[in-house]
Amino acid sequence: MAMPLTMVPLIAIAAVILLVGIAIGYFGSDRAAVWRRRFEDERDHYADYRARSEARHARLIAGRAAAEPLPLAREADPAPQPPLPIDKRESGREITHIIGIDPPLAERLEALGVTTIRDIATLTLEDELALELRLGLNAGTIARDQWRSQAQLLDSGPAALAR
Repeated sequence: MAMPLTMVPLIAIAAVILLVGIAIGYFGSDRAAVWRRRFEDERDHYADYRARSEARHARLIAGRAAAEPLPLAREADPAPQPPLPIDKRESGREITHIIGIDPPLAERLEALGVTTIRDIATLTLEDELALELRLGLNAGTIARDQWRSQAQLLDSGPAALAR
């Protein structure tokens, strides 16, 4: 059954009106532009932060003599003490309580001599950069995850948490 000739132009007109409406809606809305601008701003901010962090890290490394040991390098004890079993350590003093430090990373930190919350709480900026380099972390990871702040809070004890 064929459509009458008058229906074809009406369908074509309706299709054109639909396409024009879609085009007006798409090009008339600036939501995509807003999100694109936000994404580009965030991307540029992160790239700037990363560049500054890597430049600071490179300056620190370049300023050190090749023979000078990195911070936190400790001489081996003549008779190293075996580590205490976990149940005998002080409660609340595990470095894995710091957000961003998982058990494998904690083992790598302990191999470098960072074994307590206080060790992390007393890190300097240079120590942070040296740790990031030795652990293979991205520059600025320790500052971004706020290891020192968390460690200082945990080291201050339950009284500080009650405030």
